[in-house]
Amino acid sequence: MKKYLMLTIILVLAAAGIFIRYEIVAPARAAARDLEAINGLTVGKTTEAELLGRSAFQTMDIQCFQANCVYHTQRTNRLLSTLRLAPFTFFGTRVTVRDGMVTQVSVFMFNFRLPGLSLTQEELPAECASSPCVKRAVLPTKAVVGIMVLFNNESELRNRMVEAAQPACLSRLHGCSTYDELMPLLKGLNLQGDPQQPVSGK
Repeated sequence: MKKYLMLTIILVLAAAGIFIRYEIVAPARAAARDLEAINGLTVGKTTEAELLGRSAFQTMDIQCFQANCVYHTQRTNRLLSTLRLAPFTFFGTRVTVRDGMVTQVSVFMFNFRLPGLSLTQEELPAECASSPCVKRAVLPTKAVVGIMVLFNNESELRNRMVEAAQPACLSRLHGCSTYDELMPLLKGLNLQGDPQQPVSGK
């Protein structure tokens, strides 16, 4: 009887271990697939029909209002953050479509240690002299609450979205504590510079 009890306990522990490992690695794997789904999309050229030719967009969450639709994903390290083994980390992608044409492609990450960071392909605002362009959301107290890196559809960054963010941050013990870890593709940009000035990259 004791032998069967021990065998049952071992099987239960093994099953629990497999489940916990799955819950830890699943968000990172899903985030990696999300990056693959948006790679190579070109604002002003990719149509919604072409978008839906990618299997990921056929089942992706979508919100529409009149001529505008937003396809989006979101992933979190729920288990690790609940167990306090890592800071809560959020990863998301967003593709905006207007009148059947892709107008914006974004990937964004944040945790409780750093202001939110996003990388967005769109038509650049007038204050951006070149692509990519770094803009900061700043409170009246001069505290930076978000950093946006913008680039246009001529930038080769649109074909490097799989490198944009680091999905492994969602499954890493203690998480990721720097922007270089969260978005390694943006290394070299002055993300922590003067919060009052937009910064253009190369």
